Amino acid sequence: KVGAVSRASGAELKALEDKARELGATTQFTAVQVGQAEQYLAMAGFSVQDNIAALPGVLNLAAATATDLGRAADISSDILGAFGLKASEMTRVADTLALTCAQANVDMELLGDTMKYVAPIARKAGLSLEETAAMAGLLGDVGIKGSQAGTTMKAMLGKLAAPSKEAAQLLQRLGVATKDAAGNLRSPIKVLGELTAKMQNLGSADQIEALKKIVGEEAMAGFSELLNQAGGSGKLLEKINNLVNGTGTAAEMAARQNNTLAGSVRGMGSAWEFLQISINHLHGKIYRYK
Repeated sequence: KVGAVSRASGAELKALEDKARELGATTQFTAVQVGQAEQYLAMAGFSVQDNIAALPGVLNLAAATATDLGRAADISSDILGAFGLKASEMTRVADTLALTCAQANVDMELLGDTMKYVAPIARKAGLSLEETAAMAGLLGDVGIKGSQAGTTMKAMLGKLAAPSKEAAQLLQRLGVATKDAAGNLRSPIKVLGELTAKMQNLGSADQIEALKKIVGEEAMAGFSELLNQAGGSGKLLEKINNLVNGTGTAAEMAARQNNTLAGSVRGMGSAWEFLQISINHLHGKIYRYK
């Protein structure tokens, strides 16, 4: 399947097979499972070289978040592509997703659903992977997660980029600009912080009315939470900084997950499969020689 999807040459397919066998022998995942991850990465358009380079990050992400390896490869490759990142940055993606899942009330499936709806728009709006993940995590903490979080964030970015006439007048009265002189959307993180400060002077009813005018009724709950976290507590910026500085998180979390009896048993099973595959290869070579 990997060969068919990737259209790899004989030498390239052997490189993928060798990598699957190597990781199958040295990690908790079997060679077959690594092959499934290779298949998803190939389906996402990864070259053979990029596929091999991305695998360690994907394996760490799957182990760190207790996610099926194929799903981890599928979700992480989608997010990497949506943010226009290179295959060599898969470790960054793995670290960001693993730490978000560890620090917020979301899991990989929910985070993947959120990113599916918002990631391409977030990239266009100038948001980094870490900034987007931090907002998704904060929304998850108040029960707004998965596709709901994604549509909320997408609506927020769309309304800030193209506010209605009524919203534009409100933003002007508040003294908050969403676009710069060249027509580019200003940093949504900065805009959220400025809006929070300006809206503190409004009464509670006027604040709710303002939320509705700016992003609409469906997105106003999530928008309100992001404004709260971007305000005085500084929790949004704190989350972003944690993710930016979270290098090595996925590998560390994976090591802790595997440093158990169950992890040792899984590792032994993977090593046993590697031995079986090696014996089968050797038997095949002997048979052909005879």
